[in-house]
Amino acid sequence: MTTAPPRPPGVGTGVADEFFDALTRADEQHALDVAGGLVAAGTPVADVLLDLVGPAQQRVGLLWQRGEWSVAQEHAATCINERVVAAVGGLARGSGERGHIVLGCLDGEWHSLPARIVGEVLRQHGWRVTFLGASVPTAHLVSYLHEQGPDVVAVSCALPVHLPGAHRTIAAAQRTGTPVLAGGPGFGADGRWARLLGVDAYAATATEAVGLLDSGRWADVPGGAGHAAVPESGGAEYCGLRARRSALVRDAVDALGGASPLAGGGGTLDGDAYDDTGQLVDFLAAAVYLQDRDLFLDHVRWLGLVLAARGVPTTGVRTTLDSLDAGLHDFPFAQGCIADARTVLAAEVSR
Repeated sequence: MTTAPPRPPGVGTGVADEFFDALTRADEQHALDVAGGLVAAGTPVADVLLDLVGPAQQRVGLLWQRGEWSVAQEHAATCINERVVAAVGGLARGSGERGHIVLGCLDGEWHSLPARIVGEVLRQHGWRVTFLGASVPTAHLVSYLHEQGPDVVAVSCALPVHLPGAHRTIAAAQRTGTPVLAGGPGFGADGRWARLLGVDAYAATATEAVGLLDSGRWADVPGGAGHAAVPESGGAEYCGLRARRSALVRDAVDALGGASPLAGGGGTLDGDAYDDTGQLVDFLAAAVYLQDRDLFLDHVRWLGLVLAARGVPTTGVRTTLDSLDAGLHDFPFAQGCIADARTVLAAEVSR
């Protein structure tokens, strides 16, 4: 009677807590030891990345959102996780026999760790992956696709504010004859915005991406290349809003007395007034581009949660909305977004 080989250890709660404790203390070496120890004991690299590193990074983000961690703590933990992904990925070789994937983050998108994890998981499943990193300019991506001729280009988007630019990148990549796989929460929880932009396929997780690519099912995805539901120009209202962006930001900052819309009474979250106001305008512009009010409302709702966690009033955000409303009096869709955003903020305050 033969004895079955022992199952490789999974990522249990104790190991996950030990790893996260190392992140909390910014103890890079111990985090590397924990992750490397799992691989040495037989746990697949993909499992370590998806069941240990990924959830730990999500927890880091939530702690920052709740005001329990500073930006410095979040950055330190993220850097350690990036080192862990690189180190663990180097412990196992991928065959690259299934084809070549070029993977990168959209222009302006600096959240590269999730994409890096996805790329490493794909590599472990037999794909040759070239990771181009964060914020890849469209022209440079297209040039690279022409030079390398990969089987697939995968684009990552964490924040929907980048979707107007994503549309241009997707269309330009498809014109090279390269299918586009999209991923990341910036495309919407169900990928609805990715489909509006005409991607060839969307995967919500690394596991989904592996299954999709292995099966070739994406050839049957409705829409796809050349079937975007929104014009690449974004339409007249979007173009008009973008043309007024500088004036809208300037007027809002003037209304705020030079402060950031996120400024608190004690200096809390006092960021750059023009950058913070500009981001609100850009989220509004993305909502107009896609004709989806929820895109802007989700961002305003998130801002309300972040400010509430830090005891900061939403007065500055409401002042900014008032200023934008005045500057966009002839933009009906944008005004509808602003009106709904006021309702969202009022509901948050009344809780």
